[in-house]
Amino acid sequence: MSIKTNYFIMAEESKSTHPLEFLFGTWKGKGNGYFEGIKDFVYDEELDISPDEAGRGWLYYKQKTWNPARNNANFHNEVGYIRMPGMTDKVELVLAQPTGIASIEEGRLEGTTLTLTSKDVVRTSTANPPHIAEFKRTWKVDPKNNVLTYTFDMSTTDKPMAPHLSATLHKVSK
Repeated sequence: MSIKTNYFIMAEESKSTHPLEFLFGTWKGKGNGYFEGIKDFVYDEELDISPDEAGRGWLYYKQKTWNPARNNANFHNEVGYIRMPGMTDKVELVLAQPTGIASIEEGRLEGTTLTLTSKDVVRTSTANPPHIAEFKRTWKVDPKNNVLTYTFDMSTTDKPMAPHLSATLHKVSK
């Protein structure tokens, strides 16, 4: 029996054939942060990406980082959805952060490399400055070794675009 959706076909006897299936699972690892005006830092991270149970094509995205130098105090969290309208190479990432920031990113999938650029960043009136003006993230996945590396570049209202984060994560579960 097959269930046809607007996005892809999922058969009971087979697994999903989502173009981003190589991202599915929980990834854990370490990263480095740097940016003009702040002290360099290290962090631990967990990233969880899972398909929508109803087969509608979007993916659930949940990310958290913590500071190993400060009793694993929380650094940053974001939650949202990865979308692939029409299941082409176009990818969208829609995120919300507890700091009062929400963003929409758009980009392209090339093999197992995903490059996303901010399309819009909005914030509540109480979000702390300096405000992020724009950013670009690149995820590169080595599915053979279950490794995801990424870079995150950003600009703020008072600083130009520059590297901010880089990390290496290993898949710990599917």
